[in-house]
Amino acid sequence: MTPEHEQALKVHLQAIAQILYDESDPEAMKTLEGIELTVRQQLQKHVSPE
Repeated sequence: MTPEHEQALKVHLQAIAQILYDESDPEAMKTLEGIELTVRQQLQKHVSPE
């Protein structure tokens, strides 16, 4: 991967992560279990279908 592609990938991944975080329930993100369940649900709903 070229350095330009690596940088673009990093920028896009950070943007995606921020969107998913903003759409998360803050109360669910207070425990490790809650974080794991939230991430799993978001991956299944938003990322995997694409």
